[in-house]
Amino acid sequence: MKIKIALIAVVITLILGVVFIFWKSSRAPKRKIIVVKKVPAAKEAVRKRRFAAIQKNYKNPKVAIVIDDFGYNISNLDRILAAKRAVTFSILPNLPYSKRIAEAASSKGYEVILHLPLESLDKAAPTEAGTIKTGMNEKEMLALLDKDIASVPGLSGVSNHQGSKATEDKRCMSIILSDLKKRSLYFLDSLVTNKSVCREAAAQAQVPYAKRDIFLDNENSPEYIEKQMLSMRKMAFKYGSVIAVCHDRKNTIAVLDKMMPELVSEGIRFVYLSEIVK
Repeated sequence: MKIKIALIAVVITLILGVVFIFWKSSRAPKRKIIVVKKVPAAKEAVRKRRFAAIQKNYKNPKVAIVIDDFGYNISNLDRILAAKRAVTFSILPNLPYSKRIAEAASSKGYEVILHLPLESLDKAAPTEAGTIKTGMNEKEMLALLDKDIASVPGLSGVSNHQGSKATEDKRCMSIILSDLKKRSLYFLDSLVTNKSVCREAAAQAQVPYAKRDIFLDNENSPEYIEKQMLSMRKMAFKYGSVIAVCHDRKNTIAVLDKMMPELVSEGIRFVYLSEIVK
């Protein structure tokens, strides 16, 4: 009888112990499950490839970044000036902010050029104020050129805005370049047509000349612009110098802010356009 009572007591004790354990665990704070998000494999692979090993014929190649189409607004102006990096301002004439941007950039030591509107083969292309057309006579061309230059003070040179038709026209470009010679201005061929006669016309007029090597933002997406910047990097280390043209756009400026310091750390020297023009 005593053994039976003892066994019952043991069983009751075990049951009470189990009940206590379950009660205790139910009141304990639940642990949070932390899910570690994995970086998508594709993005990680792209990150690793960004600065892949490339052939480097030059230790410190020069790169001139030319930012086109300033003049419509000042949305990105303060950000660019604050960055204090060597970029060349290419400003359209006769726009609401053309003069203001030119003066602001020049006062901070930046190089300024006129982004001269020239006639395009595309009849649907929008025509800027002050566009020089191939059908004009010399007097008309020079009057427009003078007005355009006057609207962008402090400039060092001129590049063509559009102009696939004008830059194929020897008479037109000879008139323009002869006038630039008198003003001691250089010329950058934006190279919007593979039939450009600008190199030959500049040589005859004895005007310092250069041509665009790469466009950075034909597509307005950060991914595309970064890809073009990496192509620019490869060209720079291969050839020793590159002229890259881009535009006054938010995405473009953001990518420049991100990647220019990285490229500087690799040895690339960002310079003003005049340091490459010959």
